[in-house]
Amino acid sequence: MTESEQSRPQGSTGGVFERLESVALRVPFTLSTLALLALAGWLTNTAAGEQLGERAIARLGFSPADTGSFDVLSAMASALVTNGPLAFWLALAAVAILVGFTEWRFGSVRVAIAFWGSHLATLALSWVLLAPLHLLGDTTGSMLFLARDVGPSAGYMGCVGYLVSALPGKVRLVALASGVGALVTLLVVSLGGVASDPTGVSAALSHLLALPVGFILGLVTHRRGGLGSEGGRTPGRGTPSEDSRPN
Repeated sequence: MTESEQSRPQGSTGGVFERLESVALRVPFTLSTLALLALAGWLTNTAAGEQLGERAIARLGFSPADTGSFDVLSAMASALVTNGPLAFWLALAAVAILVGFTEWRFGSVRVAIAFWGSHLATLALSWVLLAPLHLLGDTTGSMLFLARDVGPSAGYMGCVGYLVSALPGKVRLVALASGVGALVTLLVVSLGGVASDPTGVSAALSHLLALPVGFILGLVTHRRGGLGSEGGRTPGRGTPSEDSRPN
């Protein structure tokens, strides 16, 4: 066996690890979020098939009514907990795909703005919309105002809006209008079951709010940072922009 043949398996394995390392370094926010979701799923046993009990929901969930306490840490913690195995695995898949792609295109700082900005802003907007209904004694408004929920769906829905904001002009508006229209339909349909599942209606409202919030955050950050060949990401070593420079 020649020297080149002996070194080939080691070199190919090294190349795989180098590629995996480069991917991990490009999406650290996504990987850390997935790790925290997995940890929470293990600690609460939701990953193993259990549903959260009422006591756990009261301790880990967050409602629009809680927004007035300005407890940002509890609001953020609620995004890292899921209720039940289906929600757990769907959250992992959505974060990996939607948050991961947003981070791949725009970088870790912008995806953090899109995810956490949408999550927190959605809670604030829910309070603004539902608090007056609750004070006026509206039954549906009160149920939604007090409904405690968990999960990262507002964050990753905001990432969808952030991605839509980077599309070309007319396509961007059509995509936004289509997304908002679909979410309005889902909200209206879910209102029929508000008495039995206020949390589900609250989630539908959060999705409807988070999409345009992420869209607006995208417009603001794109204008301030500019959209380059990699969606505003500063090219790193080995990117085409550097490889094409004359020596």
